[in-house]
Amino acid sequence: MGASDRDRWNDKWAERGVGTSHGSQLVELIRPHLPSSGRLLDIAGGGSPDSLTLARIGLDVTVCDVSDVGLIQARQRALSEDIIISTVEADLDVDPVPPGPWDVITVANYLNRDLFPALVAELPPGGILAVVIATVTNLERSEKPGRRFLLERSEILGLATPLNVIHHSEEWRSNNRHECHLVASR
Repeated sequence: MGASDRDRWNDKWAERGVGTSHGSQLVELIRPHLPSSGRLLDIAGGGSPDSLTLARIGLDVTVCDVSDVGLIQARQRALSEDIIISTVEADLDVDPVPPGPWDVITVANYLNRDLFPALVAELPPGGILAVVIATVTNLERSEKPGRRFLLERSEILGLATPLNVIHHSEEWRSNNRHECHLVASR
């Protein structure tokens, strides 16, 4: 991502402030497939409340994000709710994925196609990958995010190879975004 992306995300999280971000549809997607305990890596989770919800379920959550502002907000939110999470500041365009194994890896609203082999490699047998990312069909109703941040139709199935697909759907969601939802296991 580099400095400009870090700055852009820092500005976005600073503008939103702590506690103003809405979570993705990720938690409801993955909830039926979650272990009762284990390590979860939330990729590009920033200040999203998803990580706190997942920690409340009983998972040991680590949020990895390029934005130090987003991570500060995540820690502040966790502290205010007496929840323990870990954070890792990393630019996953150049930095490695935090070392696993991770029982669950979540990716919401972030697309780095080159990252998927590393994510798959950090899952142990039975590990779960959950993804919520908008598709190019989303451009029919919104110009953002831009095309390079959107999945092509069924593209996720190739990116998640060799995982076993538990759930895959691509459709307009209640948030008015055309999203790909994927849950897959190693």
